[in-house]
Amino acid sequence: TQFISAELTEDQLLLLLESLERKIVSQQLNLVRTHITLGSFQGGTDYFNSNLLKPNLLFENLWPLLVDPGLLSFPHKEDQMLTIALVELSGVQLQENGSAVPRDKPFEAVAALLVALYALHLLSG
Repeated sequence: TQFISAELTEDQLLLLLESLERKIVSQQLNLVRTHITLGSFQGGTDYFNSNLLKPNLLFENLWPLLVDPGLLSFPHKEDQMLTIALVELSGVQLQENGSAVPRDKPFEAVAALLVALYALHLLSG
């Protein structure tokens, strides 16, 4: 069994605080949970379940992912830029064409971001 030990950076924590203040955590959680983690992988859940103990395999040969433009559509441009910065600090670059491209196998960093967003969503709901 592999333990995920990634921590959020100070910059990520500050962006999460701002996200909480701007009330966009729910949309960010949907983006990360639905499109940057397991749900969007071309291999689907069967691929994930068969590689559960080898999470870094999830990030090999499955990129780029296509991101639903609606989840990157915010009422204010600042919210969109904040979200893009937060995701990019986790090692996933969001492209203008709607794709997400990893840098340096970001599984642990994305997992840490997902957990933080989920916790903030629960606490703020």
